[in-house]
Amino acid sequence: MTDIAADKAYPTLSLQERDRRWAAVRGLLKEHEIEGIVVFGTGRDNADSYLTNEARRTIVLLTRNDDPTVFTGDVPLDRFDAQGSRWERWAGDWRHGDGPANLAAVLRERGLDRSRLGVVGLTGRFVGESAGTISYTTWSRVMELLPDVRWVDTAAAYESLVILKSPEEQVLLRKAAALGERACQAFVDTARAGGNEHEIAAAAFHAVISGGGWVRWPFMLERAGASMFAWSVPEWFEMGGAPHVPREGDTIAAEIFAFYGGQESQQQIDVSFGEPSPLLRELEEVCLESYRAGLDALTPGLRFSELAAVMEEPLRRSRTWNTGPMVQTVSPIYNGATRIDPGVDPALKHLEKLPSGHALDGDFVIREGHAFAFEPNALRDGQRVCVGGTVLLTSNGPEELNSVPNRLNVV
Repeated sequence: MTDIAADKAYPTLSLQERDRRWAAVRGLLKEHEIEGIVVFGTGRDNADSYLTNEARRTIVLLTRNDDPTVFTGDVPLDRFDAQGSRWERWAGDWRHGDGPANLAAVLRERGLDRSRLGVVGLTGRFVGESAGTISYTTWSRVMELLPDVRWVDTAAAYESLVILKSPEEQVLLRKAAALGERACQAFVDTARAGGNEHEIAAAAFHAVISGGGWVRWPFMLERAGASMFAWSVPEWFEMGGAPHVPREGDTIAAEIFAFYGGQESQQQIDVSFGEPSPLLRELEEVCLESYRAGLDALTPGLRFSELAAVMEEPLRRSRTWNTGPMVQTVSPIYNGATRIDPGVDPALKHLEKLPSGHALDGDFVIREGHAFAFEPNALRDGQRVCVGGTVLLTSNGPEELNSVPNRLNVV
């Protein structure tokens, strides 16, 4: 279990980790018979950061023989002030200005403007990014400036490298999960002290950021009240409005995205105000059975699809349904299936059309170093329970990085 006291340390990645990543991507180039790869960091997971260790939303070119060249709209001035000099930078070749034009110029200089190149950004795995994150205008200009390049979509292959955590990355992941653990405890403590919905959410954010971490869109999924069908960014975040003041019988739940050093952890914290109803306890038991089944099954050689199926079985047997996946990777994100058979819920019978579901997204063979958000959730009759945290597969088996969110908390 992650030691919350570990948040007093602030680990970083070494140049050896940089070289390992660059070598891994060059192995991808050889495997796919491409001369280089162009990574657009415009998505939620900032794909450029894997090569640069900086989440700049830039364009990065890595070839078989050259270190990365980074294309950005602005001069990275924060590299040159007193604070910026504290950090060791991985990529030294920065070209600022018109990104597509500068990319085309560099490829012509290196004789690669008629070559076969990989691209990351045309497709993606985060929710809502399956059609890619490169804007139409940007990609149209790239195609116009480089008409003879043969582009190969290498997003999935690139993401398969990123989700496998090296020993150094695992240190950062544990730190991120420790911050998420702090956030969950602050969430529960503020609820117990009588905080309103805004105050409870704010306490979780404060715990992450004050510990040296950060958050990334969608920042937090949160919902509070007497019933719960949906699971998304709360209405008040986009629409304003007064906070909900929890009452006896209410629940408040959140999905926390705690980052440290570019590594993402996730926690599903769920709190009941007063003793939970028999239905909530039943839903909790479905989630706990799913969580325990996932831990028992998680071994090298298992496929992600098989892990998801194991964790979905308690849901299917209990005549409940889910609004989010029972398991996903962190990160990039491979999702298990969502909204599995909502027709079992009598509370949805009045809807003209049942909510559509999403099938499992992608599959791979699980190895040591893969990390997951275990997030089993179950709904029925307008009630929902969701529990779980980050789980890392190590040489010693599954390592649970969180404990506070692994049950329905009662205040």
